[in-house]
Amino acid sequence: MRKKIGEILVDKKYAVKEDIKKALELQKNSAIPKKTGEILVEEGIVSPEQLAEAVSEQTGIPMINEEILKKIDPAILSDFPIGLAKKFKAMPLYKDDLLHVAISENCSTLLFNQLYMIYKCDISSYLCPSTKVTDMINFAYSKIDNEGETLNAEEFADMAGNIDTEIPDLIDSNDEAPIIRFVNNTIAKAVKEKASDIHFESFEDEVLVRFRKDGKLSAVQRVPKAAQAGLITRIKIMSRLNISEKRLPQDGNIKVKIAGNDIDFRVSTLPSIHGESVVLRVLDKRSQELSLDACGFTKRDLERMRKLIRMKHGIFLVTGPTGSGKTTTLYSALTEINSPDVKIITEEDPVEYQLKGINQIHINSKIGLTFASGLRSILRQDPDIIMVGEIRDKETAEIAINASLTGHLVFSTLHTNDAPTAFTRLIDMDIEPFLISSTIIGILAQRLVRKLCPKCKEMYYPEKTILEELGLDPSEYSDHPFYRHVGCEECLQIGYVGRTGIFELINMDDELRRAVVNRLDASEIRKIASANGMLTLREDGALKAIKGITSPEEVLLRTQEDN
Repeated sequence: MRKKIGEILVDKKYAVKEDIKKALELQKNSAIPKKTGEILVEEGIVSPEQLAEAVSEQTGIPMINEEILKKIDPAILSDFPIGLAKKFKAMPLYKDDLLHVAISENCSTLLFNQLYMIYKCDISSYLCPSTKVTDMINFAYSKIDNEGETLNAEEFADMAGNIDTEIPDLIDSNDEAPIIRFVNNTIAKAVKEKASDIHFESFEDEVLVRFRKDGKLSAVQRVPKAAQAGLITRIKIMSRLNISEKRLPQDGNIKVKIAGNDIDFRVSTLPSIHGESVVLRVLDKRSQELSLDACGFTKRDLERMRKLIRMKHGIFLVTGPTGSGKTTTLYSALTEINSPDVKIITEEDPVEYQLKGINQIHINSKIGLTFASGLRSILRQDPDIIMVGEIRDKETAEIAINASLTGHLVFSTLHTNDAPTAFTRLIDMDIEPFLISSTIIGILAQRLVRKLCPKCKEMYYPEKTILEELGLDPSEYSDHPFYRHVGCEECLQIGYVGRTGIFELINMDDELRRAVVNRLDASEIRKIASANGMLTLREDGALKAIKGITSPEEVLLRTQEDN
């Protein structure tokens, strides 16, 4: 006669007899039938790993191990829906003469019937803690390629007419509706491929779906024109926008769960001559490591940054075009200096990621909450550190300067191509040069360059002209190996995976302050800053190319104006 699970747990000293008695009592009084082990885990008496080990001893089913996990074949998962996997807390691993399956300690015999009906072969099972099974399911199913839900004009011919009459059906339709499946699969595919934006663009005879990955747009699907109205309406419903308003731009957001992870999307609609176009910005916190160490600074610039962001007062500016990673850098800085004894308030348009322990304000110009008016109110909240999403006008700049003069540390962004130009941009806003020189403590310009795929990058020796364009001496680097992109399955044949920053950091000193007060132009300020140790964007990019992080061509592409 085999031992009861409670006895095994006591023998292993994972529980005592009183714990088992308590679990049995709770089992009797439970409205929902539960196993003793399940109750012990819920009560925190034993861990899922300890329970799985005990069940393995009781049943003789082996525990899962690393050798088995290495054999996982995602191809077989397409026959076993994720809904069933989560319901039974079990996942098919791979198939040879048998179907090998990871099961939890609470698995049902109904599971094996389902598996046999689907795969038509005998089953070999391995015990795995329930929490680990859930993680495996979420990870493995997120890796499966979504079968592109192709839409055809015949299927959606009835939508080509007046879409307003179709709205109730669209709202009431279930998840099997083709439009809903298509939108869900497109969103899941974008998250899986780590796209930053999803574009649904309306043209004369089709809707083009494009993903932006690592800064580059690529077409992924062409949708028949007949499906356009239903597609746009579905996205509006998900983002709680006005589905009857087609003449004005609208902004909204979507919150969804994909493979067990909460993902946010910022949604923007824009009317065009061929109908509305929609862009979804993917706000996936998992893909953002908010740490200065992860931004890509050189060791020297990282030390300088850490000194600047810990100063008691002054203004620190980050410059660069849209999509150059300015907000991520500022978030990383705020995360590093955030502590219980410091009050940080931000005003942003919009708030992209919620930072724990930081007060964040969403700017809304429609109701009069602008950067300038919000900044005035923030100063009455007794902050130590303030982040202003962007200095757009003289009024905001003046309030930021006054805040720094009264003992606050202010972070903000400015749209200029490089760090030295930030001074002339502020002077163009009619800010007095002596105020700029006395309040600015540092300016950081940045770009994002794509990182070479480590699996397929290829070593080569660039031509002399390429080295000269990078600012490198050909006589010194002609024998130094560089790397270029190739493309493989791992990087979806692109040759690049992820991005890193390239930077130029100005640390204010007396010579630079005199230059600003004397209204020297950006080129003169650049010479002074370079003489004092500032790396230009191209020079920092060249260092990353030398290390094999990115390619020379990528650096030259991203720093075209920095010649």
